[in-house]
Amino acid sequence: MAELLTKQMQNVLIIEDQHLMRTILVDELKTALTTCFVQGAANISQAIDMLETSQFDLVIIDPGLPGFDPRSQADRIAVVQMIVERSPNAIHFVITGSDTDEEWRAFQKLGVSAYLAKNFIRPGSMIEVLDDFANDGQSVRFSDEAPSPPEFVYSGLTPREQEIVNWMRQRPAGKSRREIYDELGHRFDIDADSAEKYYKRARAKLLKTGILPKGL
Repeated sequence: MAELLTKQMQNVLIIEDQHLMRTILVDELKTALTTCFVQGAANISQAIDMLETSQFDLVIIDPGLPGFDPRSQADRIAVVQMIVERSPNAIHFVITGSDTDEEWRAFQKLGVSAYLAKNFIRPGSMIEVLDDFANDGQSVRFSDEAPSPPEFVYSGLTPREQEIVNWMRQRPAGKSRREIYDELGHRFDIDADSAEKYYKRARAKLLKTGILPKGL
């Protein structure tokens, strides 16, 4: 079911004013979706223009956009409502840095299917969200449910090795290394065995430094 869903989500719009967060979401979607064409909007005017000229399968919305008070519940609801009304055939996910159960309930009434705390977004997170949605029709991830390990970067790792190390450190409880290798293989367009080799090579480099972070 999840695989069929990801094949249907080809055209995606990310409405988020922070460039770094948009970039992170694009990377996550490239990993989670079989094929996708992603566009980004930094404000409500850009978003509306794009929604009037293109059809999207998935729209990801940050309700705290420029021109609106991010602390005002009425403004946040207005942002999401405008987007949902202009894309009635799309699936809508909200991503926020100030999540509350009350807000999720309000957005749910507008037709939003997923409500995600920004600090939940980490390597592999959108795969989990899409699995939730495929199985339950919704996904909710509050900030207090998304502890993240401390940042760890070692200059002796290649960019690919560093990313693989990050994925392994942040893998959810109950997810095996083999599952992570499969996800990494999909992300980098390599087989799972090759992903495992990259990981083991990175781990060997870290062992030589005498510093091996928790989770590896």
